[in-house]
Amino acid sequence: MADVGSGVDDGRSVLETLVIIGQEIRRSSVNAVAVDVLYVFTTAFFASLAVRGLWPALIAALPIAVLLSFAWMSSRFFLITNLIVAVIAVWLTRAGMMPL
Repeated sequence: MADVGSGVDDGRSVLETLVIIGQEIRRSSVNAVAVDVLYVFTTAFFASLAVRGLWPALIAALPIAVLLSFAWMSSRFFLITNLIVAVIAVWLTRAGMMPL
C-alpha cells in the first residue's frame, strides 16, 4: 500500500475504493455516522449562508475553513464529500430551491 501523502497510485480501482469506503462506514458506530452526517449538514448550511451576501459570506468564511480543514485531516473521501455537498447546497440556494 502506498503512502497516503506520497501521490503514488497503489493500483486500486474505483470499485475497490468504494468497497473499502463501504466497509469503513459499516464498521463505524451509529454515533460516528450521525456525527458525520451532522458535520456535512453544517458545511452545507454555511455554504448556503455564504452566497447570501457580503456579511453572511464573511460570517460563514471562518466556519467553512475550519470544517473543511478538519475534513481534510479526517480523510480525502470526507473532504470530497463535504466539497460536493457544499457545491450542491450553493447550487440549490442560487436556484431558489433551498431557502435559508
